[in-house]
Amino acid sequence: MSILYYFVWLLAFVAGVVLCFLAPEEALATGGKFLFVGVWGAVLGYIFYVVAKRAVQDSEDDQSGSSESRPVTELIPVVASDTPAEEPVTEESAAETAAPELPAQVKEIFPLSDWNDFCREILRNRPFSEVVNVLEKVLPKLFPGAAGVLYMYGDAQSEMHKIFSFGDYVISDDTMMPAECASFNLGEIVVNDYSEDKATAGCTHLRYHNQGVAFCAPIEGLEEHFGTLCIQVDELPEGEDIDFWKAKVSIVSATFGLYVANQNLNIRFQQHSIRDNLTGLFNKRYMEESLRREIFSATRHKTPIGIIMLYPDEIPQLQEKRGRHAVEQMLWEVGQRLPGYIRNEDVPCRYKGDVFCVILPGADYKITKERAEKIRHEISQLQVAYGDGILKTSLSIGVSVMPVHAIDVQTLIATAEASMQLASANGGNRVVMAEALNKQA
Repeated sequence: MSILYYFVWLLAFVAGVVLCFLAPEEALATGGKFLFVGVWGAVLGYIFYVVAKRAVQDSEDDQSGSSESRPVTELIPVVASDTPAEEPVTEESAAETAAPELPAQVKEIFPLSDWNDFCREILRNRPFSEVVNVLEKVLPKLFPGAAGVLYMYGDAQSEMHKIFSFGDYVISDDTMMPAECASFNLGEIVVNDYSEDKATAGCTHLRYHNQGVAFCAPIEGLEEHFGTLCIQVDELPEGEDIDFWKAKVSIVSATFGLYVANQNLNIRFQQHSIRDNLTGLFNKRYMEESLRREIFSATRHKTPIGIIMLYPDEIPQLQEKRGRHAVEQMLWEVGQRLPGYIRNEDVPCRYKGDVFCVILPGADYKITKERAEKIRHEISQLQVAYGDGILKTSLSIGVSVMPVHAIDVQTLIATAEASMQLASANGGNRVVMAEALNKQA
């Protein structure tokens, strides 16, 4: 019968793919079609797994029950009996008995109607708030008797905030640091089993209801981490085990993660170019996004990250004596040479106006300071022919390093910019580290 189930699954999957790609573009975009195929295959595969597993269990139960109840001499009766002999249980009769019960069992374990409503919202590319509302309603039906929390990042990437919770009891705080959850560090679903004094997986945010089993799943897509889904249940329903619940958690988190990643891509495509028109360096928007990404990675892997802010000291004099065109020429020259003074993995940007910025992933205090001094020295030697004169400038540079001076995006940028302003106020042509701000205060 497992072969029959396989062909039914295959036909359903192919039918879904054909219908999806026959849909017009205005009804369902190309990205949505690929997302649908992935979700459709995952759901059908899950149903196939449940049905096949139930069929095997029922078949084994019938076979063991019939062998125990029949006497050895059943086929050669020696005493007449008024009770009619039981008919032998064949494979066909067992399947006929078990088959009608399977749809009800699957429906009870995995409410397809509610799950389809959730998937339909995703495929229609509905707004985030609407999809989350549907998810909030479907989770208690997928995980009966459980409590849970969905966390997502807010404005700051250093902590996650509760989007919603469900269940009769509280399992975690409204905010959570990523490092408090083992799933963030491992990048996979983590099971915390509190039964029989077993060791937990290290999710310290689960501090209010340490009973039964808890599941923490990262919400990820396209190699980005967007949040965490936490599910806790005191006792698993009869006939279901930890692996079964882990599979359900995996389907939910993977589907929702793909949706969030797709939404994130749509937003990025709608934004402007990532390059600055004048210098050709990355613009401020890309710089901020890159810094958030690098801080995620630095937090997860416990590595440092440096940032350098630099301002050409001669900009005001050039503006006054030669005009804005001379200023733009100088900015262009600095932008062209800056990538040559840094590593391949560093990210040079035009931060805003006449200010440049360099992100240095994995660079500690010493490396970042040395790189800043090299940039200052090289640019101070630059001489550019312009009309009948020469353009040249020194630099005021501010440096901030995580985790020495800051632990989040806003603080890292703010301390570097304040250090740059302090360097300029003290006469320019110098590098100022962020700790000098505390001495000044």
